[in-house]
Amino acid sequence: MKKYLGQFIFLISLLAISYFYNYHEIIFKRPQSVHKWRQSDCASLALNYYQNGMNFFQPETHNLTSDGGTTGKASTSEIPILYYTIAALYKVFGYHELIFRLLNTLLFFLGLFYLFRLIKYLLNDTFWAIGLPILFFTSPVLIFYGNNFLSNSSALAFSIAGWYYFLRFYMEEKQKWFTISVLFLLFAAAFKVTALFSLFAIGGICLLETLGVIHLKAKRKLFNRPVSQLLLMAGAVAIIFAWVLYAYYYNKKHDCTYFSTTIFPVWMIDRTEIFKVLENIRKVWWPHYYHYSVFIFLLLCSVFTIVFYKKNLKLLNIALI
Repeated sequence: MKKYLGQFIFLISLLAISYFYNYHEIIFKRPQSVHKWRQSDCASLALNYYQNGMNFFQPETHNLTSDGGTTGKASTSEIPILYYTIAALYKVFGYHELIFRLLNTLLFFLGLFYLFRLIKYLLNDTFWAIGLPILFFTSPVLIFYGNNFLSNSSALAFSIAGWYYFLRFYMEEKQKWFTISVLFLLFAAAFKVTALFSLFAIGGICLLETLGVIHLKAKRKLFNRPVSQLLLMAGAVAIIFAWVLYAYYYNKKHDCTYFSTTIFPVWMIDRTEIFKVLENIRKVWWPHYYHYSVFIFLLLCSVFTIVFYKKNLKLLNIALI
């Protein structure tokens, strides 16, 4: 029982804070408030699968913006696993939008639980293992999107789980942990393509060690099967890019510009627009990320990590770069 006491306290704390955030009431609400148009798009994609035959490769919304205003055929850059799963649950339990919020919330909570496990595994300290994920859960942005209709919070959850298993691979050098890590990171990128950053970081570390640029272990290599391990990661990346290319083709075929399946690099906007974005970050978004005291705490942690980098895992130092 003592072995699971920390997990029990963490889960109870998580539920108590969620109650404080009114999650028990919000879960019954339809898409609304900030970003409500994209929330509605996600809910619409799931409902269309449920209503129109469950064809995974024919995503559609109720907004008739495609094929000359006659259909809603439109694809997001993320693989629609979440929307399709929700539609399948609608088939079993009937159409209830709370299913969408509930599943997304459970996935987000899974990510927080993996963050608890990750810190506990690294530090073997129950206080920090509980305290840091709870602090993480004080961000208004995460609170809002954690039980929402967008897939961002679920992608973040899968990323955290992926890093947990990768750190287990680093410590224990068991191939199964590496495989599970890549699978979780594949799901993360499938839910939000920007989660590929984690796979790129791990792939870069693997490549640097294989080339002899870095040495992660004293007497042997961490990536002792570099070809198969790099191929596994490359396969995950290929799946994501294959869907992005399909989404681009699908949207072009149906003359749809509703979802952006491209990038918006900083060099494509002028100086005025850049300063406008920076001003919005400072005035509008910054206070919604964390309280200023948390930013100070994170700054101190960052300084400590840089000054005492030798105390950190070499792996994490390289991954941060």
